[in-house]
Amino acid sequence: MSTLIDVKNLQTHFFTDEVLVKAIDGVDFTIPEARIVCIVGESGSGKSMTGRSILNMVPRPGRIIGGEILWSPGGADPIDLLHYGKDSPEIRRLRGKEIALISQEPMAALSPVHTIGNQMVETIRLHLGLGKAEAKERAIEALGSVGIPDPRSRFDAYAFQLSGGMRQRVCIALGIQCQPRLLIADEPTTALDVTTQANILDLFRNLRDEQGVSTLFITHDLGVVAEIADDVVVMYLGQVVEQGPVRQIFHDPLHPYTRALLESVPRLAPVRKDRLSTIRGMVPSPFDRPEGCLFSTRCDLAKQGLCDVEMPGMRRTEDGRAARCLRLGEAA
Repeated sequence: MSTLIDVKNLQTHFFTDEVLVKAIDGVDFTIPEARIVCIVGESGSGKSMTGRSILNMVPRPGRIIGGEILWSPGGADPIDLLHYGKDSPEIRRLRGKEIALISQEPMAALSPVHTIGNQMVETIRLHLGLGKAEAKERAIEALGSVGIPDPRSRFDAYAFQLSGGMRQRVCIALGIQCQPRLLIADEPTTALDVTTQANILDLFRNLRDEQGVSTLFITHDLGVVAEIADDVVVMYLGQVVEQGPVRQIFHDPLHPYTRALLESVPRLAPVRKDRLSTIRGMVPSPFDRPEGCLFSTRCDLAKQGLCDVEMPGMRRTEDGRAARCLRLGEAA
């Protein structure tokens, strides 16, 4: 299985007047060809910023200060995307064509003064060089593939004329219309009803199976992860704390944070006698990060004098998984 993109020691920091915010702090993971990799974690864990960093779309005052993002489609020699500036011709050619972002916020991603069709056709003509008529038909086909009813009439609609769920589906259509090699999908099913969500997840699976498209799927919904993921990356406060195949993550989590996330998922039962498990405390402020292990202030296995002092590194297991925990054997 060849690697499409290899993220190594990625560091994205925000430089404010008050303090340095380490939004991404040494993240490592790979996305193989024709695989769906899900990034999960609570709000503030750095999931969305990881996706934006891959495309070098970090908003100010943020800046990528280190690491490598090695892009090697089809087994080609790897190219470090961080060697190019965020507005360089090389990166602009990749965005939308080879690597596409499905935004979490449709109203921010879609222009309020241009029709849906105008925005889609512009992207198609820019990257694929098609004529207006061909580009229009391709855009309408993409709208239909994401479940938008009467896509030909919606083609001439404005974003404000569509519901939140419709706008989200338009963003997905924008992402897939140029047949990219990698989709970065940031919470793509959040605003959708369960039926449409199921259809969209089927679409991502079909893109993987039929066209070999890889997806970096960013979500907080573990139910979606269980249904669609091949591999899982668990993030906490800008770091990867565990990664591995989805079945192993769900059936035998190594890190206490992963275990706590899974235990907090509601389950159907005839009679529930105990209360739903929760993770105590809140995600620490990025302005006041804990010493030692970042999860130590909320972890039931944390050992005073060890976990609150020493920052753990990623430790690999014999089956190829990895977790960032000083008490890995006891957490497993």
